[in-house]
Amino acid sequence: MIGNRAHQNSYGPVWHGRADCKIVAAAEHNVEKGRALSDLYGIDVVADYDAVLDNPDVDIVSVCSDFYLKRSLIQNAVANGKHVLVDKPLGRTVADAQEIVEAVSASNVKLVLAYPLRFMPSMVRLKQAIDENEFGHVVAYSHNSVKQFEGDLMSYVSYPTSMRQNGGGELMNLGSHALDYMYWLFGLPNRILCRMHNVYFEEYNSFGSEDIATLWCEYDDMVATLTLGRSKAREKGVEADAINLTGNGISAQATRRSIVVNGEQIATEAPPQTMVAPCVQHLIDCIEGDLEPQTGIHNGLAVMQIKTAAYQSAQSRQIVELPLEDIKHPLIAASEQTLDILLD
Repeated sequence: MIGNRAHQNSYGPVWHGRADCKIVAAAEHNVEKGRALSDLYGIDVVADYDAVLDNPDVDIVSVCSDFYLKRSLIQNAVANGKHVLVDKPLGRTVADAQEIVEAVSASNVKLVLAYPLRFMPSMVRLKQAIDENEFGHVVAYSHNSVKQFEGDLMSYVSYPTSMRQNGGGELMNLGSHALDYMYWLFGLPNRILCRMHNVYFEEYNSFGSEDIATLWCEYDDMVATLTLGRSKAREKGVEADAINLTGNGISAQATRRSIVVNGEQIATEAPPQTMVAPCVQHLIDCIEGDLEPQTGIHNGLAVMQIKTAAYQSAQSRQIVELPLEDIKHPLIAASEQTLDILLD
């Protein structure tokens, strides 16, 4: 286990509960966060990441670090022949992602990005319907994915942070899932227009980052609209996360639990009790079967291009074309598009 930021304790119980896996080592340079892993799994947690990456008993590393560290951690994991499960996103800049793609492409290592939406039965069924032209010409697509949050935001394990640490706010964090799913359905957009907002949390505003982002993603004959972020809960249990799609005589809505087409529900399997378990299983399947990961490095790079285009558009108030000519994240200094230091 590498790092205890973001969702390490989502994956940890899955690894811990499998009969074919054993957590044998962990590293986290923040002592307090490292102690939390030690208490949960009864293992020594060291501050030196290389001590775990060099460990011959380690076959797989679960990378859940701040985003600026992912490039160097994954490069070192690959150099040591370790397979990788990495919590979204692939990095905090396109430059980070490109270097990761180069390292993994030149190896026999399997890397899986943890994007649970791709493994939800309803989302798999929606992808199948679009691919098989069940909806005819899709003319409109929207995804409203705004997670509600209760409690002390500053106690959350990874957010909010400075731009140079994680590259932004909720577009970089929760927005990753909806962007990856859109890319899986339709590929890379031609152009992007984005607006970012601070609606709910002063903590994000203090770092100059967003808690809500709205993107208009233009394809050849369709525009996908996404509203992504985090809000304060007004009523417990109410959460916005739904896809609406319009085709030839078809109006469909999909959530993680169901698909409704023209008012009638389509039968799908129930979602797994533990959303991230299929991501772990997919990595193991890829290792054992020498398979190409469904959520691998290339879609990770594409999602980083979409995010960077969105930040560029929000800053310039202009439409940005893809693929990017200028890959720089506009809110991070040119000299810090990749980093080899610890920021905390």
